[in-house]
Amino acid sequence: EKYIKRYGKRKAFHVSSNSSCRQHICSHYDLYKERCAEQNLQENHHAVPRDLV
Repeated sequence: EKYIKRYGKRKAFHVSSNSSCRQHICSHYDLYKERCAEQNLQENHHAVPRDLV
């Protein structure tokens, strides 16, 4: 919320190509995996890096 107030909503979302988006998501996979486990949530198959699928 603080980030959005400071930079706006557009800055909060990735607005580039699919390959860049995939690389960006992969860079956060460990955090995503950890938070899913903490909240007892199933990981979305689109968020899992290709080399792990």
